[in-house]
Amino acid sequence: MARKAELWDDWIAQTLLADVQASGTPDPVPMIDAGGTERDTTDAFDSYRYGRGDGAYLYLLYLLDEPATDAGDITPVYIGETNSITSRLHQHFKKIRDALPVDEWADDGSWGSWSKYDHMASVSEQAAGPLYAWICDVDTLDQGPYGYPTYRQELEAKLVGLVHSMPRFERVFANREFVPNRVIHEIGKVGPDWLTGADEYDPTTLPHTGEPPADDRTKAELWHAWVEQTILQDIQDTPTDPIPLFATTDDGQVQLTENDRLKRSAAIDERIRQEGRTCVHETGVRSESPDGLLYVMYQIAEDGTPSKSTDIIPRYIGKAEAYGKKNELSANFTEIAKDRNATRSFARWGDGDYWHVGELTNTVFGESQKKRAWANALFEQGTRTLSDDVYLWIRAWDPAAYPGPYGYDAYLAEAEPLLIGLANAAYPEDLLNHEGVPDDAPVKRDAREFTPLSE
Repeated sequence: MARKAELWDDWIAQTLLADVQASGTPDPVPMIDAGGTERDTTDAFDSYRYGRGDGAYLYLLYLLDEPATDAGDITPVYIGETNSITSRLHQHFKKIRDALPVDEWADDGSWGSWSKYDHMASVSEQAAGPLYAWICDVDTLDQGPYGYPTYRQELEAKLVGLVHSMPRFERVFANREFVPNRVIHEIGKVGPDWLTGADEYDPTTLPHTGEPPADDRTKAELWHAWVEQTILQDIQDTPTDPIPLFATTDDGQVQLTENDRLKRSAAIDERIRQEGRTCVHETGVRSESPDGLLYVMYQIAEDGTPSKSTDIIPRYIGKAEAYGKKNELSANFTEIAKDRNATRSFARWGDGDYWHVGELTNTVFGESQKKRAWANALFEQGTRTLSDDVYLWIRAWDPAAYPGPYGYDAYLAEAEPLLIGLANAAYPEDLLNHEGVPDDAPVKRDAREFTPLSE
């Protein structure tokens, strides 16, 4: 069994640490010059970031234990990605500078007032050495930490997932994206006391081990292997699967609710409630329960019951976490927890204006363009008739029951971007995710128009 910590250490040793140890690089590059009357950027930091045009960049803010002999001497504080590295790093510097000195921080009463920049400033001020910055041109990398080609959006998520899987970094690591909502919720409750180790808890309870693929499968093949173990297995083992997302007439027209919203099928409503109840109860989030729900909207390549993984065409991959960032119980789960008939949010598949079915309804009827790519892909132009049947696989994400796509245990907020990256490799023309895909993904590149319903 391999550990995810080993993936992190190996990747850091081959990249950041190699740059620090090499004589021909400027690394390590400190960000903040505190020697004058006011904090400013160091000359080395300015020289490091200036002159870099638009590109595919990953960056890492970190602490360093000299003399930097192995990956354990690198402590990640923040990981990000951008196509404009010069301005992004300067923005980070200014916000960290403005958060110093940390003893002047005051709670303004709003949730999350202790921001990621307050977090980074506190780590920097308490550290024995400088806060360093490292820039990586992702286009120069042969592979990411899992041993496969990658792109900047996917690489950020992969590295954040690995770092969060190591308890030794939990308190200093300031990222808010791709970490469980429960962590963000706990940080918001205690603010700067987070760094002291206040309110000890285990937010993920995963062993963070696994068996990496033993062969040279491509990312597309890894996607198909995961589908075979999950979606296809459920279709073959569960009489109710596959479950249509929408209630339709015999000719494929999606029915409407009493409020003139696109109507979900009764079967998918029951599945969402069933899976959601494993995560929450009427007073909040269940203890030692799954983080939330993972879902895949998909279509089937050929008529009939799919018999192989290539029959499953992914359209959209997402998650709904039971924990909220502000409140313990996410607003996406309130209706399920309270067993209400209303389905405005409904684990992100609600018919309210800011949830999937509601946004799609507004697009189909010409009141919005938010889900234009969805409407283009799923409906015949100018109608609410599906061009092909649409299904939804949605399950409470239990790593013990469902494997991570690279063979390692993965928590929900980590599994989602990993799967998006693999699905993009297998079905770039079909995937409708806009976040988590590369800049040249067809969903971003191509104009996807939809003529709204004229009725």
